[in-house]
Amino acid sequence: MTEGGKRLIMRGLVRQVEQFLRLGYGPKKALKLVLWGDEATSHSWYPGDDVPVELFECKGSADGEALIGLLGSRADDVFLLLTDGFWPHESRSAIKRWKDSIRPDALRIIKVGADANPKLKGDDVFDSEDFFSVMDGWLDT
Repeated sequence: MTEGGKRLIMRGLVRQVEQFLRLGYGPKKALKLVLWGDEATSHSWYPGDDVPVELFECKGSADGEALIGLLGSRADDVFLLLTDGFWPHESRSAIKRWKDSIRPDALRIIKVGADANPKLKGDDVFDSEDFFSVMDGWLDT
């Protein structure tokens, strides 16, 4: 995820999430920023903080098992995944199994970059420019 302005788009999307919640368009829920590559880590991050530089370290591959191991499947959580969608086969399989274990409508995937994986499709997959329409009403359920 190093080319085509994806880092800038990612920074903008993280700020849009922050603004959306800070302005009260979603319920008062804890916001966790999870960075995912070869491993998945949760970072302390609060509205107004700089976006962690680790978010822009585009190296390694995406380990789906590491991501779902960190996220789990708590019944009341919702997940917004910002990605270019280029995952190894094993990660795609792990994410599909995890997705099947969470409640319907608990996941939104935002594709980052004009060259995001065109094969990443579904009712829960959206382009980054559709962020606000994707979020509208989703967190109210």
